[in-house]
Amino acid sequence: MDYPVVTASCRAVLFDLDDTLMDHQSALRDGVDEWCTQLGLPTGQHARFLQLEKKWFAAYERGEVSHAQQRAGRCREFLGRPELSDTAALEAYAGYLAAYRRNWRPFADALPVLHRALAAGVQVGVLTNGTQQMQQAKLQAGGLELEGVELFATVEMGAPKPQPQAYLHACERLGVAPAQTLMVGDSLANDVEGARAAGLQALHLCRARSPEATARLEATAQPEGIRSLEGAQSPARGGGVLRSLDQLRFA
Repeated sequence: MDYPVVTASCRAVLFDLDDTLMDHQSALRDGVDEWCTQLGLPTGQHARFLQLEKKWFAAYERGEVSHAQQRAGRCREFLGRPELSDTAALEAYAGYLAAYRRNWRPFADALPVLHRALAAGVQVGVLTNGTQQMQQAKLQAGGLELEGVELFATVEMGAPKPQPQAYLHACERLGVAPAQTLMVGDSLANDVEGARAAGLQALHLCRARSPEATARLEATAQPEGIRSLEGAQSPARGGGVLRSLDQLRFA
C-alpha cells in the first residue's frame, strides 16, 4: 500500500531511536531467546520480557527508580529471583545485553529519512530514553551515526521523556525553538503527547499493521495525500500518524 506523503515545515526534527530508527523489538526477541538458551531456560518468553521491560521502564520514566534499578528489577522478576541484589541482577542482565547487542538492526527507512532531513537543511537530533554509551553504539551498529545528527540520551540529561525538560534541552542544544521542532517516534506518550505538551510538533510512527492503526491513519489522511505541519489543522496538533518514515519529507 502507498501511504500519503507528509511534508514537514520545521527547522529541526528529533527522532526517537528504539522502534523508530532501530528495530528494538526484533533485537529484544532474538536476544531474549539467546539469553534463555544460555541459562537453560525455555525460549519464546519475549512477550513476557517485553511486558516487564515496559513496566520497569515506565517506573524509571516516572522517576521511581534509576535506570540501573529498572534493569535490575526486570531481571529479578523475569528470572523469578527476588533475592538477587542489584549488583547480582545486573551481572545476570549483562548476558541479555550482550545477546541484544548482537541483534541490533536499523529499519530500512531510517537512513534515508536522516539523509532527507540533512539535505533539506533541517537540524537533526535523536532523543532517546537510554544511556549515551549504548544508544551511540546502536547508531554506529545501524550505520546511522552521521555528521550533523546529534544524540540526546536522557539518562545523562537527568530527565527522561515525557518530562518537558528532555525535549526542551534537546531544542536548546539544537538552537531551535520548540514550536519549530518536530518530534517523530513510536511512543504516543513519549514522542507525541509529551512532545506536544512541551510545545513541539509531533508525529506518531505506528508501524503495526493492526486494524486500529490502519483506521487511525485513514482518519487523519488528507484527500490530496499531502499534509503540512503548519496551521491549526496540522497533524502535529491533531495526532498525525506515519506508517513508515518513507512518508516523511521536509520543506
